[in-house]
Amino acid sequence: MTPATDLPLPADEATVISALETVIAETVAPAAEAVDREGTFPAPSLQVLAQAGLGGLLMPATLGGRGTSTATYAEALARVAAACGSTSTVYMTQMHCAHPLHLLGRADQHETWIPALCSGAAVGAIALTEPEAGSDVASMRTTARRDGDSYVINGEKTFISNGDVADIIVLFATVDPGLGKDGITAFLIDTAETDGLEAGKPMKKLGQKGASTVTLSFVDCRVPVGARLGAEGEGYPLLLRSVTKSRISAAAQGVGFAQGAFDAVVGHCAERGLLSSRNRSAQDLQFELARLRAEIAAGRSMLREVCELVDASDEDPTAEVSMVKLHCTALGVRTASACVELLGDDGDRDDIGAERRLRDAKITEIYDGTNQVQSMLVARDIRLSAQA
Repeated sequence: MTPATDLPLPADEATVISALETVIAETVAPAAEAVDREGTFPAPSLQVLAQAGLGGLLMPATLGGRGTSTATYAEALARVAAACGSTSTVYMTQMHCAHPLHLLGRADQHETWIPALCSGAAVGAIALTEPEAGSDVASMRTTARRDGDSYVINGEKTFISNGDVADIIVLFATVDPGLGKDGITAFLIDTAETDGLEAGKPMKKLGQKGASTVTLSFVDCRVPVGARLGAEGEGYPLLLRSVTKSRISAAAQGVGFAQGAFDAVVGHCAERGLLSSRNRSAQDLQFELARLRAEIAAGRSMLREVCELVDASDEDPTAEVSMVKLHCTALGVRTASACVELLGDDGDRDDIGAERRLRDAKITEIYDGTNQVQSMLVARDIRLSAQA
């Protein structure tokens, strides 16, 4: 990364980031182009990250994690994203699975699965989105019908990251569609022990091609009552707490994709003498790079500020999280697009990497709540603040 774009890091965070940068330089970045080109799941990168003790940053040390701040997690994820979008999505999905499990799971569920997710021994997924229920989660149709000491689950989930390779899935389903959001309940699905669960073929996507995304079908899947996370009806509040971290993740990816595209252009231009103060014909290029560098630094500062607010608040700061997701994901797309344009005829060359960051960045404006939904949430907060 460009040194002046980095903020000074606290000592404990610097230790984590230093270890992370070594893994990125030695494993993640060298594999990124091939992962994208071939659409291969980045299992080796995930394993090396886990082996370096970086697999569960937000989880407590007693469960195999590092117990870091949200800001440290976001900075780490941004740096992984700058190197390889596919790896960053697989990496953050591990956390998206572990987080709700940690919030509402029992001690035995914690001990069985969280250390495995942190160490990379298990791959996790979270199953929320449905073909007819994306942002409007209260209308989900996947049902969990109580039958004695079991639940029988039927329905379909879509756009599930890691879904076809997951060992454990946090599933959100409704115990009674008539109850709306009050019927939503979370379950922990052990894929090896669950008959009737079928994953579709990995989707062909614009970007993040190595991060497997599939549809999951549940046909009379019988799971024990002990697989439930919390009580019936506690899934919706859990879901709201979970998306705080997932939206922070998307924002961090946005910053990372912006940085990755910027670094690719700077490296390309430096090799051609276009950054020299003596090259007056390249002054417009240099000024545009200066502007992009400032925007990236501002986005990273905003991300850190919101992360610190999340950790300091008793209740999740919904509007602020929506703002950072909205701003930083748009920053990623906008910056990567500008970088492709700055390269001119070389902009679509896959060996430079700016076009890969652009393709990887676009989905961040869509998943974890579209940016239109984030705008609605911020607008609602403005309205309520004005009425107070």
